[in-house]
Amino acid sequence: MATNNFQDNLKKYFYSGVGLAATTAEVVQKSVNELVRKGKVSETDGKKIISEAVKKVESQRPALEAKYNEAVHKFVKLSSSEVGKLQKRIEQLEKQLTIKKQGTAAPKAAAKPVAKKKAKKKVVAKKAAPAVNAEQAPSV
Repeated sequence: MATNNFQDNLKKYFYSGVGLAATTAEVVQKSVNELVRKGKVSETDGKKIISEAVKKVESQRPALEAKYNEAVHKFVKLSSSEVGKLQKRIEQLEKQLTIKKQGTAAPKAAAKPVAKKKAKKKVVAKKAAPAVNAEQAPSV
């Protein structure tokens, strides 16, 4: 995700540079046209100035594209190497965590469990049935 965001930002900067170059060419053209209109530069010289400016901008495009591609490739390489480093670091930390868990698990297992005292239930005496005399007992 971060890589795509970075590449998107690079593209925006690249296109901004291209847009700036195009805008510069337009400004030069308008300025030269204004000079031609005022008669300070001949129409032939004006066209020549504009043509040279456009050629200069166009000649710089390959260098700009090369710098853009270099930046993208450098970032991608850096990113993959960083990912490798991070994976190794994660493995190291997982091993350390496993060792710590094993080291702390042994003393807990060796500890004697604490016996809980059971609460004694109160025994409630039941009332005894009234005693029956032999005389009062029904005969069979």
